[in-house]
Amino acid sequence: MKLAMSSGHGLKVRGASGILDEVDEARKAVDRTAELMSDYGVGVVTFHDDTSTSQDENLDTIVRWHNDQDRDLDVSFHLNCYDGSAHGTEVLYLTQYDVAKSVCDAICAAGGFTNRGPKQRTNLAFLNGTDMPAILLELCFVDSSVDANLWKANWEKICQALANLAAEEDELEPVLPEEIERPESIPVEDRPTLARGDQGSDVLDLQRMLPRFPGEFDGDFGSVTEDAVLNYQRSRGLAADGIVGEQTWTALYEHKLPVKPPPLPPNALSYAQQTAIMAIANNSAIADYSWKSRGIAPTGFTQGMALSFAQTLKKFRADHPAAIEMAKARTDSDKDVLNLYRDDFEELGFFNEQSGEDTLRHLYAFMLGSGMRESSGQHCCGRDQSAENTSSDTCEAGAFQTSYNAHSASDPEFDILLDEYAAGLSPGYLDAWSEGVSCSSSDWENYGSGRGEQFQDLCKNAPAFSAETHALTLRNLANHYGPVIRHEVELHQDAEEMFRAVQDYLDMVA
Repeated sequence: MKLAMSSGHGLKVRGASGILDEVDEARKAVDRTAELMSDYGVGVVTFHDDTSTSQDENLDTIVRWHNDQDRDLDVSFHLNCYDGSAHGTEVLYLTQYDVAKSVCDAICAAGGFTNRGPKQRTNLAFLNGTDMPAILLELCFVDSSVDANLWKANWEKICQALANLAAEEDELEPVLPEEIERPESIPVEDRPTLARGDQGSDVLDLQRMLPRFPGEFDGDFGSVTEDAVLNYQRSRGLAADGIVGEQTWTALYEHKLPVKPPPLPPNALSYAQQTAIMAIANNSAIADYSWKSRGIAPTGFTQGMALSFAQTLKKFRADHPAAIEMAKARTDSDKDVLNLYRDDFEELGFFNEQSGEDTLRHLYAFMLGSGMRESSGQHCCGRDQSAENTSSDTCEAGAFQTSYNAHSASDPEFDILLDEYAAGLSPGYLDAWSEGVSCSSSDWENYGSGRGEQFQDLCKNAPAFSAETHALTLRNLANHYGPVIRHEVELHQDAEEMFRAVQDYLDMVA
């Protein structure tokens, strides 16, 4: 048996990125598997697309290469991605159920992955375009920490298992595809409008047509299907309502390509990076910690702080003046929180005598505790209603209850951040910070006008801004905060470990 194997996507048309990078890992697996197959005398040729610059060109290039080969089976290597919660291995096929099942079982046995099984897909360019039997491997999920750890530990075993299976031809015997009934054989105008709660053959076809559908093909329009529909609609520039009507059906039938997203602001996190970082936060020990007198933090606060730290860290690496100020070495000032809480930091082994990423990480670990103390982690928290400070400059706002009059202690870095976020040059990650948080109309109310009122609004609606201005204020005016003065803020080892995991992730994907 002869195989033609290629890695999915390309050097210039990147695939999924999370804890693992799809293109890098798929290429590594193709090359090593082919090397082992050759040792066993299996005929194999390989391909990586280094030239294409668009998705259409990439798919055409890969399919054309396969169809130019003398082979019995086409194999495409991919890694999957969802939202950090899905995990496991699946092998996609059009007609080759038996081959897909054997390969999926072999990968899972070698790698220890959850076996999601063979899944028939009728709308994939690779499976439809190759003129010989074909399968598409989804080896594991790049944004799952479970899968990533298993992959790193066992990828050599997985390549070995695939080579062994190919060498045992009797157990991997592809047959020429027969014509099968495809979902597109039903006229699009005959498709009903579908929504959560619906069941039946139309839902099953929908699941089969959705690119990289993460669930089971069961004909049940549940939460997984709804999320997949929403993701598809957003990626294709459609109205994202989770309802599959004529517009969505038509896009599926026409294999509508994803809409190119607008360029990210400088130092912003990509969607894949956000997904991976939120998964790190939500799976961390600190996410379940019960803070003294405050309880467990809202999901939004922990994951929002993880995103905010990652963005600040990227800024530090880009020599942003505000991030450099946050990460400076401990000073002897009684207005520097690293000096006020020096004993607390050093008791946990957090030494801040040098400027840099360690000091920045320790500061954010403190901020996780100060935000819980100030607002119970609620980004939209308004001023203390018992206080009389209702001028625009003295009114507190946001998760950390900072007021604009703190800006003079960190001049000009504080106002640089205000202008940056106001212009949309740094994202505030409001959606992430909002999960599990509910604030009253009085909390959302801002007071006064001018820069002070703008500051209050940004603290609530761009929470990453409130984190960064809090970091500056802690370094230069820590006595701005009552809980800091009263030494009420908890500094916890697990908080630092969560931020360290985020830092390690950024190091890996940099």
